[in-house]
Amino acid sequence: MNILFFTPCLTPSAIGRVSALVVAELQRQGHAIAVVRSEDPALFDHPVHDFGVELIDWNQPDRIRAKALTSNLVIYQVGDNFSYHRGCMEWMPELPGLVSLHDNFLGHLFWSCAELMGRPRAKQLLTRLYDETVAHRFFDHADSSSFINYASEVAPMTEWIAAMATGVIVHSTWAVSRIAAACHGPVEVVPLPYDAPFLEAAPENAQRPAADKTSMSILTIGHVNPNKRHASVIEAIGSSERLRERVNFRIVGSISPEMTRTLKTQASALGVRVAITGEVDGKTLAAEIHAADLMCCLRWPALEAASASTIEAMLYGKPAIVTDTGFYRDLPDDCVIKIAPQEEIAALRSALEQLVDAPAARIALGERARGYAAATFRADHYAERIIAMKSRIEQTGIIADAAKVFSSILARWGGKGQPALISPIAAPLSVFR
Repeated sequence: MNILFFTPCLTPSAIGRVSALVVAELQRQGHAIAVVRSEDPALFDHPVHDFGVELIDWNQPDRIRAKALTSNLVIYQVGDNFSYHRGCMEWMPELPGLVSLHDNFLGHLFWSCAELMGRPRAKQLLTRLYDETVAHRFFDHADSSSFINYASEVAPMTEWIAAMATGVIVHSTWAVSRIAAACHGPVEVVPLPYDAPFLEAAPENAQRPAADKTSMSILTIGHVNPNKRHASVIEAIGSSERLRERVNFRIVGSISPEMTRTLKTQASALGVRVAITGEVDGKTLAAEIHAADLMCCLRWPALEAASASTIEAMLYGKPAIVTDTGFYRDLPDDCVIKIAPQEEIAALRSALEQLVDAPAARIALGERARGYAAATFRADHYAERIIAMKSRIEQTGIIADAAKVFSSILARWGGKGQPALISPIAAPLSVFR
């Protein structure tokens, strides 16, 4: 099968990392892949993941249209970052395809697109998807946190993308009903494939946690922003004398100077030991993960369809603390520690106090997580489901085409869509699902 594959390719992009794994697996299974870079052209000169094929820039229309003529399937990897997914948004109207939806909140993506399409048209779309109140309030927020808290609950904009797709792959069960209601094609939950590239070859400076440790090192990785709850972790540690004495909290990932000052000030006031490294390279990150006793992967509100950092922690055999929401609810209860967001600080303190006294239990939890992750988050399974979705999309197309024909006939006969007329016609078409 010939596949036209739109994706961000930059090395900082976790979606790009996923795409490289999936493309390699599709090729291994005998398919021909043409990869189209979807980043903003200003980013084209930055380092990219190794896809094993020549990359096509999304702003090369002649090359893309030529590839599309011989492609059996078009795939878009879509997330909530316009600068990484601009090419997807430019081409989806012309070349509809299967969408792998990496975020269950696309408010920032839509906001950026609204600047291009114009606010009046954007508000019309919001009214059509939701109502006039949402259209009025969507762009009226004092800060990013206020916008996220409102839009993630009321107008996540997943319906906008789903309605343009021929089918959608999502990576967890939460919010799937909203997406399925908007998409005219098939929607399927498929676990996100991910890897732990330095798992077998631990860096020389990495030290595996021992079962008799009395201290505990907690690690968070990835871009540092408020919904990852770093401040809550510091507060929970600071509220316990035992944790203050025995816990070291390491924050690894891109961070703004303002956020650095805020977290360091809080930690100093509460007597919490915090180390903030900023962004690091892949090998240094692997060394940090190897050395950690516990990974903290809290999210509130949860915005992504799956958490790559949580999956990576599990693949490395690390015990992880997560928020009991979104993607994390799909994880087995015996493979992660789940924290109720409504009582976050108290629940965090209780869990950390139990874990700091139980190094052997931490290791056992991590081993269960490793076994589950290795069997679940696999590129070969993902590639197989992509190919299977091609048939389902074609079957759904048969239903849609037939429905259009019958609708036009009913309209000529004066039918207004009454259930008594539609049901006898729609029921036989279900054989194509």
